[in-house]
Amino acid sequence: METGLSHKYKMIRIFALLAWVLALWLVTPAFGRQAILIQVKENALVHHDVIYLGEIADIQASDFLLHALEKIDLGRSPGPGDLVQLDKQRIITLIQSQSYLAPGQVTLESPDHIYVKRASQTLDRQRIQSEVDQILADRFKDRQYTVSGLTIRGLKTYPSGELKLTWDAGNLVNRNGRLSVYLDVWINNEKQNRLAVSGTLEVLSQVVCAAKNLGRGETISVSDVVVKKKNLFDLDKGFVTRPEEIEGMLLRSDISKGRVLTMRMLEKAPVIRKGDIISLVAKKGSMVIVTSGISQEDGYLNAAISVENITSGRQVRGLVKSKSQVEVLY
Repeated sequence: METGLSHKYKMIRIFALLAWVLALWLVTPAFGRQAILIQVKENALVHHDVIYLGEIADIQASDFLLHALEKIDLGRSPGPGDLVQLDKQRIITLIQSQSYLAPGQVTLESPDHIYVKRASQTLDRQRIQSEVDQILADRFKDRQYTVSGLTIRGLKTYPSGELKLTWDAGNLVNRNGRLSVYLDVWINNEKQNRLAVSGTLEVLSQVVCAAKNLGRGETISVSDVVVKKKNLFDLDKGFVTRPEEIEGMLLRSDISKGRVLTMRMLEKAPVIRKGDIISLVAKKGSMVIVTSGISQEDGYLNAAISVENITSGRQVRGLVKSKSQVEVLY
């Protein structure tokens, strides 16, 4: 009898345990899975090429699930500054397609239509002007310059992010002063496009001009010239920048008052003229012989000329050492 009662109580306990396990199994999904609340905004501003759920909604979930939910891809973003519309049903479908979510686990609060705008930024003219000024300051150090008629082609609306400009260090200015700069626009280290910047550049340079009308063959002195500032791109090559460069040189042609002097207009004045009587010096070892000679041509310092030895009547070649001395060449 005791054995039968013991067996009966044992079976009752087993059935009770099974009932408890079944009840626990039925209740666990409701209490074990965390409830998730997603509140979608009617208007949202996004910053990426893809629209993520986390950018358009406030999500209440555990940290573990929150990160995954925030990264749900809702489709491509519109262009910078543009607007796109999303439907509530599309968002519901995409959330329900996530395999880690259980039916009924997510409560979604959303308007029927959601308007999403892509964050953007623009480049103002002043920033581009500053960039061009820096480029020109590096290229034309210590020279005064002005830019006129600045034109910028290629400007558009850009995505949000860190904006940086770099430039193509090619031909910056042509011989006529036409400025042409290409600026590359980078956002977060990704190249977006290229701007073409053009204009007319004037660079002022100090130049030497005739202070009066000058004639061919005249010897130039400092009093004959004046220093003025002129546009570099209006000048011929070889223009003179300092009066002392041409002191004592001869003019090859007539020069009118105010004209910019170039080295092509000038020639060195000879130290010795043809027909001058000079000292002709002959050196051999420690022996030095000095006699008189007659220059047979104009001579320039350290240049060779022909000289007639007055004593012997012979012609020799020698180097001009000063306005009165020529050293014989052997």
